[in-house]
Amino acid sequence: MPDLHHEWLDRYSDGRFAAADPEIRAWVAAVHAARLGAVRPEQPGGGWRIVRSAGIQENRHVRAPWNNQTGAVTAVAAGLLDGVPVAVTGSDHGVLRAWDLRTGLPLGEQRVDAHDIGSIAVMDEVVVATDWAHLFTWHPRTGETTRERHWGVGQAATVRDAGKWHLLLAQQGRVRIRGPRGPWRRIGHPGDTSAATIRVDGRRRVVVGGDTTRVYDLRTGEPCGGPMGGHTRALAVAHVAGRPVVVVAGHDDTVRLWDLRTGAPRGRPRREPVTTLATAEVGGRAVGIGGAPGRRTRVWNLRTGVDLGTLGEAGRAVAAVGHQAVTCSSHGVVRVWDLRTLRGTPLPGHPRVGAAALAGDGVFYAWEEGMFLAAENLADGESSPLKHALSAPGVSAVTTVPGAVVTSWWRDGALRVHDLETGERRVLAGHSGPVHALAAEDGTVVSGGLDGMIGIWDVATGSSRSIVSPCAVDALTVSGGRIFACGADGVTRLFDLRTEEALGALPTGVAHAIDVQDRTALVGGADLRVWDLRERAGRRLRGHAGAVTAVALRGGRAVSGGWDHTLRTWDLRTGEEVAPPVTFPWPVSALAWHPAGRLVAGMSWEVVVLEPSEH
Repeated sequence: MPDLHHEWLDRYSDGRFAAADPEIRAWVAAVHAARLGAVRPEQPGGGWRIVRSAGIQENRHVRAPWNNQTGAVTAVAAGLLDGVPVAVTGSDHGVLRAWDLRTGLPLGEQRVDAHDIGSIAVMDEVVVATDWAHLFTWHPRTGETTRERHWGVGQAATVRDAGKWHLLLAQQGRVRIRGPRGPWRRIGHPGDTSAATIRVDGRRRVVVGGDTTRVYDLRTGEPCGGPMGGHTRALAVAHVAGRPVVVVAGHDDTVRLWDLRTGAPRGRPRREPVTTLATAEVGGRAVGIGGAPGRRTRVWNLRTGVDLGTLGEAGRAVAAVGHQAVTCSSHGVVRVWDLRTLRGTPLPGHPRVGAAALAGDGVFYAWEEGMFLAAENLADGESSPLKHALSAPGVSAVTTVPGAVVTSWWRDGALRVHDLETGERRVLAGHSGPVHALAAEDGTVVSGGLDGMIGIWDVATGSSRSIVSPCAVDALTVSGGRIFACGADGVTRLFDLRTEEALGALPTGVAHAIDVQDRTALVGGADLRVWDLRERAGRRLRGHAGAVTAVALRGGRAVSGGWDHTLRTWDLRTGEEVAPPVTFPWPVSALAWHPAGRLVAGMSWEVVVLEPSEH
């Protein structure tokens, strides 16, 4: 007899899991069955049993793929990451996201301590990003990040020359170059600069745009030829009919081509207001791709100047790799386009349950990308939503206090209190930027976010106090009257909830999630570590193959989940896993323990309720 659950799965998941491992298919089918209220006598292994599921499975019939970037898209890059063609975007909230362009599926996401990502470049297995004052590196495979201060950064670019990677930073009046070893080298150039590299007659050249456009030798930094054109808005390089050229979009709303061997103009100028440029090769032809916010992106033949068609709005950035281009609209829509057919497909968002909180028999959970808050009753036999299911666009975090749910918003940084009895809502204002995390204890809510302020709120009265952190707060929790705030600088700071007194710090590294019980702290970041708070000593729990984004403690057990799609259960005394890992089809992004011993796990569009299989 055919497995009707698996037939249903293949039909309504758009065939996404048709070739998946049996273990993954078993868990996906079990999640679907639980969501439909079906009874399945068998359950997947891993030490857990699915009690119920709520949410929306990701498939083409129900997902909203256009809403795929929190905040405005401010930068995009396309290239090869570990040999895989990828698109990487950055937002004005400092969120980096990567997609596999072969499948269109998300590869990972990372928040960095940046107000506005200005540029992105891809280098081997590393993503490089900049804001106006910093250089960030991100390893999507592990989630590790670094940060360096570089004032006035405008654009980052990477190039491989003679088997070695070089990093270029275009800054006001200069370009700085660094190889795999050694100090930064500097090229002086007037004006706000942008840079690209191209091989000319066997030598790697740096083309720099500013008040003029000039060419420099990558290795020596010496100029090669005179200036070309006037003020530059954007530039890109290509080989046209075998000759190296630079495509320059000027402040006079004109796009020109210049021959990099002779410094002479090529072809006829193109009158068009362009603020972002890319080039690609399609069917042996070099093409230009240019756009601007609020305008359609045009594609043209660089040799003949003939228009080939249009793409969607480029917004602030456009990028290309192979025969594919990536555009980002002003509304956060990221699309990948096949330049051979000029057909585009929205990249699916990173649908993730950003937070889960419990109150009595209810679980409240928020989708960061779905942009709404939902509530479900977890009591046995109850499958309908709670009476006060709440619509809340832009939710970034959620917690509960007696009689109310508290949420935070990406856009304005305000906290909103939703009364569960009356349905009334109140706004608690104080943060000057997005709030990343919320936690609560005894009716007091603690918040932390991009502005570095740790807010302490009395929800009943609306009064507040604050603690100033030296950097953005990525995650936090409250336990036993202590605040544990994980900073973007890799330090977790402890404070007294009542007096705001500093109680020390832990060198946890950049953390995505933290939970504390008695003298033990469990911290998820690039890896998973457990800390003895008396000894201030940490040890690594080895098992996850990627960044850990959700953790939960209960008794002597710890549970963790992350970008490797696994849920793992640990014995804290031995540091060993006590059951085989549960493999889900999506990253695990939120965890919370129910008082009855059940575990709520957030993944993609789903909230799944689990209980130990020995029950």
